[in-house]
Amino acid sequence: MTKAYDEELRAKLLGKNGRKLPALWLTALREEPFSYSYKLTEPDELASSVGQLHKRAEWAAFWKQSKEPWRVETANRKPKGLGIQHDYPVRIHFDSAVDVLCYLGEAKDFRVFCQCVEKIKADYPAVLPACVMVREKILADEHMAEMIYRIAQYFSGTPKTNCYLRELDIPYVDTKFIEDNQKLTAAVFFAVRPNLTGKTFDDFCQALSLTKSAPSPNIYVRSLDARKTFAGLREIVVTAQQLAKLDLTFGRVFITENKINGYVFPEVEDGLILFGAGNGILSDLQEISWLKKQSALWYWGDMDRNGFAILARVRQKYPQVKSFLMAKDIAARYRHFMVADTGNEWAMPDALTGEEQACWQYLTCQPAAAKRLEQEKIPAFEVRAALDRLLGQKGGK
Repeated sequence: MTKAYDEELRAKLLGKNGRKLPALWLTALREEPFSYSYKLTEPDELASSVGQLHKRAEWAAFWKQSKEPWRVETANRKPKGLGIQHDYPVRIHFDSAVDVLCYLGEAKDFRVFCQCVEKIKADYPAVLPACVMVREKILADEHMAEMIYRIAQYFSGTPKTNCYLRELDIPYVDTKFIEDNQKLTAAVFFAVRPNLTGKTFDDFCQALSLTKSAPSPNIYVRSLDARKTFAGLREIVVTAQQLAKLDLTFGRVFITENKINGYVFPEVEDGLILFGAGNGILSDLQEISWLKKQSALWYWGDMDRNGFAILARVRQKYPQVKSFLMAKDIAARYRHFMVADTGNEWAMPDALTGEEQACWQYLTCQPAAAKRLEQEKIPAFEVRAALDRLLGQKGGK
């Protein structure tokens, strides 16, 4: 044959980007009943090609060829421009998903795949959809199916819980495989544990109370007093849990979002600054009980809607917190540095002081392109001057 007339059929069976193919594989693998019929219609260019009978004959012969895995249905028809045609192809039928896979050129891979997952099919048939999901990996790696079997076997029993992911002891399967195949692992787990609901790897970890990775320290703790150190260090980086366990005895504590501002913050007698977690500083500090007892506590954030909203939320946890350099006079003085506010907080928070409310209102009344003053745009001498006023002494010390 010089021309194939089945482009539309192939596209219908595969679906967009081949999305129907996995379902065909699974149906064939499970040996489930399947049928598909396709009505044959002469292409328009053939129906109007009077005098070119060989092309129409070629089209009919294409669908009637015996080597294809479909079953052709014929009838007597009178196509346009022709007389009665006996045994004319009008519809084709696929009687199994395997026939469709054969037609699509998947037969060889499917046979090999069936051999690979034979044991899984026998013992853990619910895992077959997960296998189909990674069929290319199974075909490429002779050990893949065995590892999937081992994972199913382990999780269908009594797996270890309340531990790090790395502590799972699955025979012949290292946890690096689990980490590299998260979607597969979750699919296998929930397939063998139908009593649990979930789909994602996070759901899987939550179901077994597994910790995926060690906590990453993200809160910088810097002493602002050279006489007070942490075993000789002026600065340490900790997690929120570690910070809560520290026995810190500083009389003055500052919290700021910006990491650079935390590094260059001036010396303060008996002072400490927490920084580096960005907007997450609030959630990271929620469980720090010693901060609740800290009488001298300040928060320094950007002068914008989100900055004041964060201040208000900090104040909900630590009512004693005061704002630092978040005042109307500072905003007005450096109005030329202000930019557009892209924050998503629209209502003025209830927990703001009168001075903070005045600053909020001033900012919201500015032109759209100048409603936000980032903290790093405030000159260093303003920080020192504010500390002088705050502490009632020169030099910020």
